[in-house]
Amino acid sequence: METGLTGRTVVVTGANANIGRGIALAFAAEGTNVVIVGRDERRGQQVRETLLGAGAKDVLWQAADVTDRAQVGAMVAAVLARFEAIDVLVNNVGGNVDIDAFVDTDPETWQQDIALNLLSTLNCTHAVLPGMIAHGHGRIINIGSTAGILGDPLIAVYSAMKGAVHAFSKVLAKEVGKQGITVNAIAPYGTLPTGSDDVSSGSRWHANGLFARLGATRREELHSIGRRTVLTRQTAYPSEIGAAAVYLASDTGAFVTGQVLAIDGGIQLA
Repeated sequence: METGLTGRTVVVTGANANIGRGIALAFAAEGTNVVIVGRDERRGQQVRETLLGAGAKDVLWQAADVTDRAQVGAMVAAVLARFEAIDVLVNNVGGNVDIDAFVDTDPETWQQDIALNLLSTLNCTHAVLPGMIAHGHGRIINIGSTAGILGDPLIAVYSAMKGAVHAFSKVLAKEVGKQGITVNAIAPYGTLPTGSDDVSSGSRWHANGLFARLGATRREELHSIGRRTVLTRQTAYPSEIGAAAVYLASDTGAFVTGQVLAIDGGIQLA
């Protein structure tokens, strides 16, 4: 498939691990300039070398907390200074900070889930849109979740925020389509890191991360969130999310906008 992506500039937030790293690798293989945004600089530099080896034209590591509007503005300014334009934005940062029945949750965790999943997407999108509109071209890909489609117990606010990401993608697609910009969302189900080299210090899969802590103390509750696919495999690979992102960003996917593409092994069929 001829994607037309060679030489274009792609920003991937949360690109240090798991889904984000898989997306960054997929774009690197297309010969793009890849900007990896995260908070773990040591890990970011490791991923940078990996992407260069995978075929990226150029790779820029840019540290930023994308829940902070000022840091996002500085990140975008640095990217534009290096590459002049941003052709593709992948809003991948997200996650939940804990699991609990909503009645037992702390409002502080609501704010963290809102910032991590929705505010991060709004901040980055708002920062790159003027440039895309000026160039008359752009691709925005938001990473949602099947939790935002079906709703998962014990992660009510996370589910709500991913549903908001899906709705935002549809509305924005209507607003900017005439400016040559497409906006889509990808809704993965469970996606596991491919190994120890696919985990950063900020990942929920880190040895000190959320899932490790829950697995040690609240394993049954953690497992209760799980759903069964209709396939022999129960989780996605980061590379599969990356392939979907490449398609939606490509010239081949230029007529696709306002969609939520579920990569879920058929869990919605049950």
